[in-house]
Formats: sequence, C-alpha cells, structure tokens
Amino acid sequence: MPTTIPTTTSSTRPGSPSAGDAYFETDTKNYIIYDGANWRVYNYDSAAGWTGSSSYSLDFDGTDDYVNIAGADSSLNSVTAFSISLWYNLDAYGDVLIGSGTGNTNGIWLQPFSDGKFYVVIRNGATNTLSATVPSLNTWVHTVVTYNAGTIKLYLTPSGGTTGTTTITNGPSSTSSTIGANLSIGRLAWNSSDPFYVNGKIDEVAIFDYELTSSQVSSIYNSGSPADLTSYSPVNWWRMGDNEAGTGTTVTDQGSGGNDGTLTNGPTFSTSVPS
Repeated sequence: MPTTIPTTTSSTRPGSPSAGDAYFETDTKNYIIYDGANWRVYNYDSAAGWTGSSSYSLDFDGTDDYVNIAGADSSLNSVTAFSISLWYNLDAYGDVLIGSGTGNTNGIWLQPFSDGKFYVVIRNGATNTLSATVPSLNTWVHTVVTYNAGTIKLYLTPSGGTTGTTTITNGPSSTSSTIGANLSIGRLAWNSSDPFYVNGKIDEVAIFDYELTSSQVSSIYNSGSPADLTSYSPVNWWRMGDNEAGTGTTVTDQGSGGNDGTLTNGPTFSTSVPS
C-alpha cells in the first residue's frame, strides 16, 4: 500500500526527531531527512538544490539593501571550527559582505574596505583581525574564510586569477555563545551608526560547521564557475535566486539549517553571475 511522507513546515520541524525521520515541508517544498544531528535538505519543489550552474545573484544598492537570515545562526555559536564561502562582485569598497554578532568585540564580518584591504574579523572579547590585499572592483571573486581553534585563513580567488591565502594564528580559541546573532548578508546589523551596506552583487553564500581544506576550496571555486556544494554538507547555503527562479522576497536555505533569508529594502535578482 502506498505510504505518504508526513508533512511539516520549516518553522514547525519536530523538536526531538530520530535518525531517519523524513518529512515534506509544505512552505519550502523541501524534502528533509534527519541524520541524527542535522536536518538534510534533498530537494526544492521543481528545482533541485543544484541545477548545474548559477543563474542568479543578488544586487545590492549600497544604501539600505540586505538579506536578513532569520536574525541568527546558532551553528556559529560556541564552536571551534567553521567556514564561510561566497562570491562577490563590488561596485565600491567599504562594504560588509556578511556579518553577525552583537558588538565590536563579539562578531564575525567580512569586509573589503576602502583602504585596499580585505578584513576578516572573528572576535570573542578580543580584537583579532586578518587583512589581505583586496582584489579589483567589478570582478567576481570567490572568498572563503576558515576558522579552526584560533587559526583563521582567508582565500581570495578572482575569476580567472590565482588564489591568494592569508593566515593568522592568534584568533579566539572558540566563538562566543551569541556570535551568530543578527546574521545578515550585505550589512553589519549591530552597527547602527554605519551598517556598511554592500554596493554590488553577492552569490552562492554558504556556511559549514568545519574547516574546509585548501583542496576543497579549489574544488568549490571550480575554475571560476561555482560548484555544487551538496557533497560538502553545508549548514546553510543561499543560492541567491536560483531556487526561486529570480522572483519573490526570500532566498531559501539549501543547507541543513533551515534558515531562509528575507530580502529587505529591495535587493534585486541579477543574471550576472560568476562563470
């Protein structure tokens, strides 16, 4: 006799699931399966999590556009390792590509600044900052930041260019319990005096709960055309329009975290993508 998969929604997923439990989410059209530690997302309506390439990015105006990621990401809290991967193409420097936290000594942010430096800040009561020479404007750049017990690495790879790697070893030994608060793409939410809104495009943003290796970074760069991240088990993966066909005000989380993003103040979908 046919068996119907039970349904749920992204906001009412069972709180105490068992490994192997499977559901169909009626709001996101995702199929989710619990692996014993995290929910794994295996499909999205008529479009799978990966469609063979990137077709859309999000374009931010530098004035007030951003993506609000449900306000927080607990996967960044009180951990000793994580990675962030994204692509960006800026019209101007000074922007925060992705940021979280509650203040200057408790936060994470990635910022190609107007002084010609790309800053990576991961702070837990201290002021540890990594910086490297920022690539040119109007160029798609693949960016990966990895963190492992105080060692922070930054990989910057312009399209058609060579990967540059910068490392510091004096970062915090673990993140704080609230560092994932106020997670946003395109601004620094807690800094009301200057949120550093992005002026340019961002694509394929992902967060992992482990340190990506240099070979994995190279594979994700994929010679300048974003690779399928499914096999890397991202906690969060926002494809910036591909799973929504470039419409609406939501970017669906294709990772296991279920943290969809809400487009705020009008960022627009663009067909300019890394390739």
